Amino acid sequence: MRFFLPFLFLCLASACSAKELKIFLLTGQSNSLGAVKGSPASPELLKKYEPGKTLYWHENFGQREGVFPGASTSWEQVRPAMPRYNGSMCMGPEYGFAFTLEKNGWFRDADVAIVKASRDGGDNSHWQRNGQAYKALVQAVKNACAAVDKSRHSRVEFAGLLYLQGESNGGGSVPESASRFMELLGNLAADLKPYGDTSALAAQKAVIGENASWSSKNESDPETGNVTGGLEGRDTEVQGKTTHRLMKELAASRPSLGYVPTRDLPKLTAGDNMGVHYSGKSQISIGARFAYEAARLAGKDASSVRSGRYEVPLGSPDAWMNRKMPGTNVCVWNVASSVKPSLVSGVVKLFGIRVEDTAVDTVVIQSAGASGDRLVLGPGGIRLAEGKNLLLRTNVQLAGRQSWHIPGGSTVVIEPLAPAGGLDEKILPVRLSGQADIRILRAEGAPEEAGMARVVLKRVQAASLKCSWTLSGKVEMSLEEMKGQALNPGRILVKDGAVLNLNGVKLPAGSIVNQGGTVNP
Repeated sequence: MRFFLPFLFLCLASACSAKELKIFLLTGQSNSLGAVKGSPASPELLKKYEPGKTLYWHENFGQREGVFPGASTSWEQVRPAMPRYNGSMCMGPEYGFAFTLEKNGWFRDADVAIVKASRDGGDNSHWQRNGQAYKALVQAVKNACAAVDKSRHSRVEFAGLLYLQGESNGGGSVPESASRFMELLGNLAADLKPYGDTSALAAQKAVIGENASWSSKNESDPETGNVTGGLEGRDTEVQGKTTHRLMKELAASRPSLGYVPTRDLPKLTAGDNMGVHYSGKSQISIGARFAYEAARLAGKDASSVRSGRYEVPLGSPDAWMNRKMPGTNVCVWNVASSVKPSLVSGVVKLFGIRVEDTAVDTVVIQSAGASGDRLVLGPGGIRLAEGKNLLLRTNVQLAGRQSWHIPGGSTVVIEPLAPAGGLDEKILPVRLSGQADIRILRAEGAPEEAGMARVVLKRVQAASLKCSWTLSGKVEMSLEEMKGQALNPGRILVKDGAVLNLNGVKLPAGSIVNQGGTVNP
């Protein structure tokens, strides 16, 4: 008995420590495969967004030759090295997906895995029950589940399907896009039951990736210099229908389905001229967007993250990955976000703004062009990651007690939107209004050599502003292009190490309280 009891306790402890394994299925054609060819993600990006915990099983395959060499024989770490396709590295959405899930810790109570079986082309008929793609996906799941360590994982749950396909659809596969996708979900829910819990698939939990448009060109963003995906291209139309429109409408019609925009992202700049494949950098963003939608469908608090729908104003639910108005959430611009400027149309309320891991150094939020456009910023304030900047080209109303965390070398600028003609003399001042207690401080951990954290108010009409401003540490605030104006921005407290540049702006007597800082007239 004395030998049996320790053995029993050991078994019980092992059973209690075993976790559930949540498997996400990833399939589709070349953009799901990740045919990045001559435009892979840089080593620096791969290091920055490297997943460390997510389990990975891949059995990718070609149109004729079957599974590529290098397919998984055991569970491994998510990585872009294998398989190799036409002599080039493959990396699809799995990389950014795994990193984003890990960073946000949405599934701490379980281990997360990805089973990927993607194809190098072909229309959606291959994902019907007798199609090559469907058979390959089911076989990959079977092989992966046979290799699950039962001592580590008490049960397997298929948490959902990630689907990025549609560029090669033609003929009858176009009008059947939506119905064939729903058929795919139903077949997987039935046929994967021997290998794990398929209730999420039966409940139609899936994320649809927006298919790329053929021959869409890359264009240079004049504001940032970054290459961004253009919207010029063609979608194959059959019977007045396109895959793009049908799949988007399907996702919007069912709360169980998520939708990931892709067309704002850069395509390949080397390796092919098809105008349909995304770069390695774009694949990281696509994966992050898949992660936010998967978390939302799982009921997680995925916050308000700016989506790739940059043509949609910030006041629209579709502008955010959680499809909710962001008035009570800190709004995040990160790797999942678009590189294009975000538009303010009418009155848009954001609880706060956080800029991190963006594809560009400067996030631009600007007016759609009407004089009544206004961004209301609440107590969440502003927080920038190191090396990031925020440019607000719209009327701004500040409300509540808030802190702005700005790293050294980073800048927040509030300035008017230039008219379409670009004539400087026609630029009207931006209205900065409201009542708030704002503490501007340099973000923790900023290196000394990074310089000052800067706030610039340029051509601002601030007569109705009743804010109090506190400049802390190595923070510099500048009032620019307002020389000779008599402004009333409220009290400005300039602490030790901070700098206030008035540039000839006249302020009421007593509005500046200098506590060891520098005030330049």
